Amino acid sequence: MEILLVIDVQEKYIGFYREGLLDAVNARIDEAKKLNLPIVYIRNIGLPGNASGYELACGLNVESGLVFDKRFPDAFTNKEFAQKLKEMDVDTIDVVGVDGRCCVFRTVMTAIEQGFGVKLYLDAIGARQSRFYEKELQEMKAAGAECVECHF
Repeated sequence: MEILLVIDVQEKYIGFYREGLLDAVNARIDEAKKLNLPIVYIRNIGLPGNASGYELACGLNVESGLVFDKRFPDAFTNKEFAQKLKEMDVDTIDVVGVDGRCCVFRTVMTAIEQGFGVKLYLDAIGARQSRFYEKELQEMKAAGAECVECHF
């Protein structure tokens, strides 16, 4: 089964990325919905006791109750998330969200290490430091991630 994974598209972060990123993420969510792909959301919750701003971004299309919290960059550190993928018999993960050089990168690398196919929807991934992101992007490609340009 293929899913769409939306990583850290949250109020606290979205303002740091290029204009139009939220629209690109929403367009990919809409496309996944039309294809009947499950949509899974990952939300960074930061340090204990400081929940301010960690809500999913205002205007983000939330199409499922599959929302998993994490405290570390790699979404697979949430054992419930990892277990849910097994229960759903997921084999391919389509990735959108932020940040391409940290949380997206670490989640993608773990997904590949665990045997998942990964598609990176580049128009719907944000990175604050593009110079460094290029390095991580090349590592993800070399590890087996497929890069997809989606123009909406």
